[in-house]
Amino acid sequence: MRIKVIACEVIQAEIENLMPIPDRDFEFVSMDFHLYPQKLKVELQRLIDASQNYQKIILAFGLCGGAANGLISKTSELIIPRVHDCISIFMCSDTCRAFDFQKEMGTFYLSNGWMITEKSILSDYQRIYDRFGEKKARRMLENMYDGYKKVLFIETSAEPKDMVIEQSREIAKLFEAEYQTVKGEIGFIEKIITGPWDEDNFITLLPMQEISEADFSKNARRA
Repeated sequence: MRIKVIACEVIQAEIENLMPIPDRDFEFVSMDFHLYPQKLKVELQRLIDASQNYQKIILAFGLCGGAANGLISKTSELIIPRVHDCISIFMCSDTCRAFDFQKEMGTFYLSNGWMITEKSILSDYQRIYDRFGEKKARRMLENMYDGYKKVLFIETSAEPKDMVIEQSREIAKLFEAEYQTVKGEIGFIEKIITGPWDEDNFITLLPMQEISEADFSKNARRA
């Protein structure tokens, strides 16, 4: 039985470190979608529709700003982690309940994968600085990222390049925020790919069952 895995580019490096994985075919979705949940939903539904020759489809995503809400598979079983975003995926081992992870308020999370798009913070700031000066550049940061007191870089087995670490430190400096690193986990990522898909951590849907935002609540269960 071959299984299709549709995964976010943010965890691509971590998944590739686990390969080869028997009986799995992978497709990675660009991080460019992560700021646009409706566009991400359309892309995910397109990929699900194109993967109906598989018995199971695994979505290596969370609710992701509502992007997963309403997704449906016509003939394949659909499995998705019971998490709201990728932070829980990085911070949970293979034995914990991912939903129990609590994000720190005022913390801006980064990882090797997230820096694919978040490094644009630096280029956007520099572009506005060069064109309009420091005052407007600072105002842009305050409007978009006000309230962040800490930048937390999650280190995983996918070793970041020195340039990525330096860029994450520069983001913390722009935010005038504390900078910390934390050791992330890869166990839950492996569990997403290989199972077992327990009810505490995963939503499993039969063909023609639609993903609901309510499925991501802590005690949600399918009848």
